[in-house]
This record gives sequence, structure tokens and C-alpha cells, in this order.
Amino acid sequence: MNTFHPDFLGEVARRVGIQSHPNYRQFVVQHLYEDTLRLLLISHQFFPIDVVIGISYSGKKQVVEALQQQGIRVLTPGFHELEATIQTELNHSLERCRSAGNQLILHEVGGYAITSLHRHYREYCNLVRGSVEITKQGVWAARRIDNLLIPQLNCAETRLKEIEGDYVGDAVVLSLDTILREIGYAMAGRLALVNGYGWVGRGVCRSLRAKNVAVAAYDIDVIKKVALKLDGFLLRDELDSLNQVSLVIGASGACSITPELIDQLSHRTILVSASSKKVEIDLDYLHTQAQWTEFVHPHVQAYHLPNRILYLVNQGYPVNFVGSSVPDEIVEFLFAEALILLEQLVTHDFSPGTFPLSPELEEIPAQVWLDLR
Repeated sequence: MNTFHPDFLGEVARRVGIQSHPNYRQFVVQHLYEDTLRLLLISHQFFPIDVVIGISYSGKKQVVEALQQQGIRVLTPGFHELEATIQTELNHSLERCRSAGNQLILHEVGGYAITSLHRHYREYCNLVRGSVEITKQGVWAARRIDNLLIPQLNCAETRLKEIEGDYVGDAVVLSLDTILREIGYAMAGRLALVNGYGWVGRGVCRSLRAKNVAVAAYDIDVIKKVALKLDGFLLRDELDSLNQVSLVIGASGACSITPELIDQLSHRTILVSASSKKVEIDLDYLHTQAQWTEFVHPHVQAYHLPNRILYLVNQGYPVNFVGSSVPDEIVEFLFAEALILLEQLVTHDFSPGTFPLSPELEEIPAQVWLDLR
């Protein structure tokens, strides 16, 4: 485990005064990296973990082993088996909580567990204290649920999360640039199209510009269209065509590289996801259009369409998970907030709904970060 930087999470726990809560159990769905290892180990001290389910397109073997050494059960299903595994394991965790008189806490990224709970186990929601969610995808998933029965506390809609967005954008461009350099491709001087101008999309645009890439962007939100224009980027609508676009990066959190867009892309365009899961690119359509495919690099796949070749990076998964993503001391902003939310969830009563961490509580990890840095 990385011991280079200070015990940020431990200091946050001390200042907040987090106590041990032995009558609760965490059901965890997470990326398994060094930074999440620190979060899981420290949270386990206060809120015992029942099971950890790792997301397959991210994570490291040594993190799994470190968790197992602490007696924590860890599963790492393939991505296509993830939802079924969560359904099965959630049933087991609920049964163990019922038998032992404990309550379950969902701790996750992506909203997988809260969706599974309401789809399959609504009658057991009384055994669930609530959910702590780290990503906007997970918040959106909860808000799509009809008659949400539990509270979901999140650190996805906070000011520190907005700061992290720029660093995610940097990580996306850094990972992409590293991969493309390995196949002899220079991004500089080319035109990139970025779909989505939220916190991450904005960070991607800024990082691309710093590498001398011309950038056009798009967002469905008219206010964000104004923002991207004032930040000095082109609107996609201002392009005469997409013939000159060399890179298309989806950062919307939804399917932004649609069949209609794919049909307009020129020969040798590179397709990239900058958001979680496999949602940004219509991969089914891309597969059906391809006559055959081949890998030209471990992380770049050529799709041979009837009249052109398109290149898909990291099989449609987020490119920033290929290498080191956001620096630990930045992403731990969010993990500190998640730790505070776990304590809030068990010590305060919340009605069903989605709730971000309050600005007052958010100041605690910000001040700790400044003090330790």
C-alpha cells in the first residue's frame, strides 16, 4: 500500500470522531485500487464489511489479496457477470443481516446494488440502513428507481467532486496519449470532438488543448454550450462536417457516440470513453457494422467497416482505467467524504431520497487536506 503521503483518511476519521458500529455491515461494490484499499480498510474498522465485489475493468490483484488478508471476502466477477453476482451476494448479505440482527449499508460506485435491491428485494429494504454512492452514474440510477425506499447519500454532487473532474479529464488524456504514442500516433494538431461538458468533459477539453489539440464539444444543456463557448472551444454545431475529426471522446455519462454519429465519422477516427461502465459508445451498433476486427495494440481495436476503419480504445471501457488515473491525494477527497457519509448514515435518520454531503461537512476533509499537505 502506498505510504508516501500522510494518513489523510485516518485524520479525517479522527476529526469527525467516527465511532465503531458493530451492528452494521457494508455491502461494497468498488474499483479495487490502492486508494480504495485504504478507504475499505479504514471503513472496515468502523463499519464491518460483509463482502466486496470488485468491478472487473479496474483493479489490482494485490489489492484483492490485501483485503483477503484482513478476513474480508472479495469477489471479482467478469463485467458481464457483475449484475448477477451482485444480485446473488446481496441476497446472501441480507439473509446474514436478518439472522444476526444487523443492518446493511450499500457502499458503491455506479448504483448497481441499490438498483438490484429495488428490483429483486424490495420486501427486505427494512434491513438496509441506506446507501453511500460515489459517482453520478449511481445517483442517476437511484433517481430512476420508482418509489425509492431507502436514502442514498452521495459525494458525487459536491464541490470537491467538481475539483476532481479536472483531474479525471487530465487522466483521460494522459492515458489516451500514452496508448496512441505506443502506436506512433500524435494527437497534437488534430481535431477532437468531446461529447459532454460536465466536470469531466470540461477537464478533457482543457487537457486536450494543453496538448495542442483543436477541440470541438457538445452538450445537451444549453447553459453548458454557453460555458464551452466562453471557455474558447468550438461547438460541434459549428463544424461543417465531421470529416476532419480524428478523435471522439464520450464524457456525458450516457450513450453519446450513437449510430447516427458513428455513421458520420471518417476513416481512422478513434473512439474513446471517459465515463464509467460501457455506456458512451453504442458498441452493439459498431459490432454489427464491422466486417471484422483486430487488435492493433493491447488497448486499441480496429473495426473494419465496409468503407473505412474506426478504432476503439480499451474496448469501450473508460480509458483512464488503463493506467494510473487520478492521483491518490486528489481522489481521497471523495473517499474522505464517503467515510463521513457512512458515519452520517448510521447516526442520523434520513428519509428515502438522494442527498449530497452538506457543504459544512465537506469543509472538514478540505481543511485536513490543507493541513497535511
